[in-house]
Amino acid sequence: MPVFHTKTIESILEPVAQQVSRLVILHEEAEDGNAMPDLEKPVLAVSRAVVNLVKVGRSTIESSEDSLLKQDMPAALLRVEAAARLLEEASSMLKVDPYSQPARKKLIEGARGILQGTSSLLLCFDESEVRKIIRECKTVLDYLAVAEVIETMEDLIQFVKDLSPCLTKVSREVDHRSQELTHQVHRETLTRCLDSVKTLSPILICSMKIFIQILRQHCRESDEAAENRNYLAGRMSDELHEIIRVLQLTTYDEDEWDADNLTVMKKALNAVLGKQQAAHDWLMDPKALRGGVGEKSLRQMLELARRVADRALPPDGDVIRKLASDISSMADALCELRQEGKGATPQGEGLAASLEQKLGELTGAVTRAVGAMERSG
Repeated sequence: MPVFHTKTIESILEPVAQQVSRLVILHEEAEDGNAMPDLEKPVLAVSRAVVNLVKVGRSTIESSEDSLLKQDMPAALLRVEAAARLLEEASSMLKVDPYSQPARKKLIEGARGILQGTSSLLLCFDESEVRKIIRECKTVLDYLAVAEVIETMEDLIQFVKDLSPCLTKVSREVDHRSQELTHQVHRETLTRCLDSVKTLSPILICSMKIFIQILRQHCRESDEAAENRNYLAGRMSDELHEIIRVLQLTTYDEDEWDADNLTVMKKALNAVLGKQQAAHDWLMDPKALRGGVGEKSLRQMLELARRVADRALPPDGDVIRKLASDISSMADALCELRQEGKGATPQGEGLAASLEQKLGELTGAVTRAVGAMERSG
């Protein structure tokens, strides 16, 4: 199964991941008593790439009107810059002492920070692009909602003029997005739904025209024609809602049907650990908006924890489910406080701190559940 959910993210992050793996291998070889090689040139190349990445990121923030992107991206930029500094410090220290343990530690932390920070940056931008497509889809849904009040040919002509460019834009953008996705099931679902929308739209227009003609003639069949029109508009709306749902997916557990419980639990635990930093950043920012990467990461951690609970030994599962339920309620309360502008109040900051503690307890509970399952055989 693909690790990254779009081809663009995959093409950018795969080389970074390979470089991080290479540094980890060098670190492990050094653990066996080997000296670390001179890393000045590769680290300099990474630093230059980071400078360019940060420059593009800041430019994107300034030019974007997406409030969630403006909220989420700065933290990822700071993380990448901090990681690059760790690499530079490690390189300088290793040049003086190729066996330096603190330098090796900084090297690994910096390398992982580069990968995580770059991944966060790309995810922020990708989610912003997805929100743009969803806005276009919702515009079409708004037009479909008024289809049942169109009763004259003049209104129908205007309806078609307004709807057509929006449908064309949605079709183009969803088609491009489906080609970008690495998960086959998501690609196929988007393509199938989009084909249905394309097929249904001219039929809907035709049904609206028939309804208007029957209405003019004051025929009894107008109720049946209206029902047919409403059915077609509803079908199109359903397909668009499914497109919106799939656009927001970043993972697909197609291999879980064949995997044993322990494999699924370990995979979920790794995913939980990978989302901790983004959730932490969101909790620590009292001005963070609802629906950003950080809140999504926190909610995804809860889903993954419940997945572990469903497969864990009964006592472990009960603990995880209770913690997940408590955290979900606390997160809802924190979102409401922040929506009211009370995120920086003692109440808001206290709730965020309590959530951070609970999240740590949840991660610990999930880790113990996986360990217990492994020991039980």
